[in-house]
Amino acid sequence: MRIIQTIGKISQGELRAKAPPELSDGEVDLVIIAKNELDEFEEMRQLAKSNGYDSRDKKMELIQQVKLEMLAEKGRTK
Repeated sequence: MRIIQTIGKISQGELRAKAPPELSDGEVDLVIIAKNELDEFEEMRQLAKSNGYDSRDKKMELIQQVKLEMLAEKGRTK
């Protein structure tokens, strides 16, 4: 396996990138990193902040609520 970093452009949903000539023809796996786009974690963080979960106490309260819901789904509630 060889990892190569290059820059590509997306135009109308089509990705164009140039690979070094020493690479052989074949199928490759792509990882796309869009620097100007929010990732899922940043989107969740912004959503939580807009819903008032911007303090440590509120975050811990939400985590506890999710834990209780997960236990209820498994039938392990008190």
